[in-house]
Amino acid sequence: MSTMIPLNQFQQLRHVDQIIEKNANSWWVYRRSIGHNGSLNSTARVVFFGRSKAQVEQWMDAH
Repeated sequence: MSTMIPLNQFQQLRHVDQIIEKNANSWWVYRRSIGHNGSLNSTARVVFFGRSKAQVEQWMDAH
């Protein structure tokens, strides 16, 4: 006997975030969307700006 789990119970990834240090007090979070075929979008957009890496990581943990 097997157990079936509906596919809609799994949350699929819709984006990938990347932290980039632009300067000593300038940390940016870039987001790339994942397409329906599983490929990353070639263009990234800035979704958050922080003054420290800890601030950026805290924002990412909250989102």
